[in-house]
Amino acid sequence: MNFSQLQSSYRAAADQSGLLGTLFWWDLGANRVTYPALVQSAKAFSLDEEFLPAAVKPASAFRRAWRALSRRADSDLLLRQIAETPEQIVVAVVRERADVTNLDLRYEVVARVSYSKLHQVVTILERTPLTEEIQQLFEHFSAITTEDVRAMVIGFVRKSGLSIRHAGGVYFIPPALTPTLDALSAVLKATGKNTVWTIPVANLGDAGATLAQLAKDTLDAEVAAVEAELAGFDARDIEVRSSTLERRLVRFDELRARASLMASALSFRADSLLEKLTDLELGVRRKLTGDTNTLPAVLDDADEPGDADADFHNAPGPAEELRTSPFDAEAGF
Repeated sequence: MNFSQLQSSYRAAADQSGLLGTLFWWDLGANRVTYPALVQSAKAFSLDEEFLPAAVKPASAFRRAWRALSRRADSDLLLRQIAETPEQIVVAVVRERADVTNLDLRYEVVARVSYSKLHQVVTILERTPLTEEIQQLFEHFSAITTEDVRAMVIGFVRKSGLSIRHAGGVYFIPPALTPTLDALSAVLKATGKNTVWTIPVANLGDAGATLAQLAKDTLDAEVAAVEAELAGFDARDIEVRSSTLERRLVRFDELRARASLMASALSFRADSLLEKLTDLELGVRRKLTGDTNTLPAVLDDADEPGDADADFHNAPGPAEELRTSPFDAEAGF
């Protein structure tokens, strides 16, 4: 029996006994599409634009190009940022040499590249074989690439899914979001060499009770992890940035919405979980404002998924915010 036949048999069972939800997993290949083309694809398949990644900012494209270039450098070459001002970003190719006689390391700047934020122009100040690739990479990353597509999918399952495996990779999507899942799957297939798999889950036997318990255990663990993190902040007795606390408030909103979604889909009560979230949120808001009676507010300054402007480091390779992510062709588990 091939996958299509397996899928049809599960769908027939769900049609007869009721649909609990859908199992969803994917494999991402190479992706590159302009943002207008992605928006057009979303409209064609009736996917709400709220699920799309943000358009790539030119400065982000330059940073991504620089990170990609760092992965191509020889072992004795380092790529480092020299400075960033409101007008420009200047980076350098640095050669590292061991000084065995003096037990030291010597560094030589062999090339520099600047990016003008005003004119959105890349300028190679000193040329090397390595820096010759920067313009092409900048143009490549100016479009939506696999990094953005991955952020789009992870953003969807993070808000709307339940991880079936501890390491991620396979997610349960409630039936209320089946049309959105179908639209997202269609957009993924149209965007690049991506594969998606979906299997309907029939309401048979103990399936509902098993998924409900899994949902409660997973959500409880996520809330406990955030609680432990906040306790760690207090234990270290250090000043925590407001932006860090505000991102925790956004996380609370995500957990609250997902808990309500899963409780409705799988018919369990999430009162104690929601109360715990409220208590934790009040504690965070107390740190921010000292006002424990303030209700949750919508924050508009949270970091966008996949936005390289949020956190640019000199270390090579893209910064991954999530500790675990579903398997795809670029990142693996």
